[in-house]
Amino acid sequence: KQWYQRRVRGQTCLGDNPYMRMIRETYGKECTICSRPFTVFRWCPGAKMRYKKTEVCQTCAKTKNVCQTCILDLEYGLPVQVRDQALKLQDNIPRSDVNREYWQQNNEVAINK
Repeated sequence: KQWYQRRVRGQTCLGDNPYMRMIRETYGKECTICSRPFTVFRWCPGAKMRYKKTEVCQTCAKTKNVCQTCILDLEYGLPVQVRDQALKLQDNIPRSDVNREYWQQNNEVAINK
């Protein structure tokens, strides 16, 4: 399995070309959800289209079931805030740095099992 096939993305973000070239930048950006650095991927989904890149880390994307690029829900296709309000979900990410790191490590272990 290729490293780029393990990313969490919706079908509209990938584009039609199965042979696209991805650019990887290790620890290139801070996750918009958990504020941790993560590996950023950039790619062009098709001819005459703008480049797309990942906006959230893989752990947050799997935890919240969202696309890493457009941050839309993978099941319903809605923005995360709209989905959370409609389903009355609580954001359980800790606010302090130490607790956030502990929460993130536990989620990574649970996801990789």
